[in-house]
Amino acid sequence: MASDLRTRLEAEDEAALRGARGTTPISEVVARKKVCLSGVLQSITYSAIGRPAQLNAILYDGTGTVELRWLGRRDIPGIRVGLHLEVEGTATPQGDHLVMMNPLYRILPQTH
Repeated sequence: MASDLRTRLEAEDEAALRGARGTTPISEVVARKKVCLSGVLQSITYSAIGRPAQLNAILYDGTGTVELRWLGRRDIPGIRVGLHLEVEGTATPQGDHLVMMNPLYRILPQTH
């Protein structure tokens, strides 16, 4: 019950921030169309040593998630879980989720 309330409050917070920024809700993304999204990073995954460099992150905006994938990067200074980002690029479906490859990004000021 408490986790449901927390999830609802987080979604409301992200919706308010997204509205103030004028970005598109992830739930309304049209595949293969350029879009500007904003949200909070829920997770970051780094590629293993010996594998091609790739950094993956999950962006959540209260309506859904999108996987951000930066090829050729093992790290991006300043990027961490809990950070708010605005990203721009083209989202494409891969399996059951959306992926945005090498998006332009802007680290947003912390609101809390």
